[in-house]
Amino acid sequence: AKETILEACRQPDPMVVGLSALMTTTVISMEETIRFLKENGVKCPVFVGGAVLNPALAKEINADGYTKDALELVETVGRFAKNI
Repeated sequence: AKETILEACRQPDPMVVGLSALMTTTVISMEETIRFLKENGVKCPVFVGGAVLNPALAKEINADGYTKDALELVETVGRFAKNI
């Protein structure tokens, strides 16, 4: 639930939040979760990915980024962390 994700974001501050969708019906929930997190002050980027998503849909639901899967997200965050 989005409340559970928000609580996890508060202890300690995460570098990134990753959400994954396997079914198109999950995308609506992802959009609601992204909005809820931002309305509640989560500052880290929210990335989305999964079988039914693509970069255009990620942008449409206001995600901060898209990766095709969790491994790509870890690699992306790792590259970012090395540059700061």
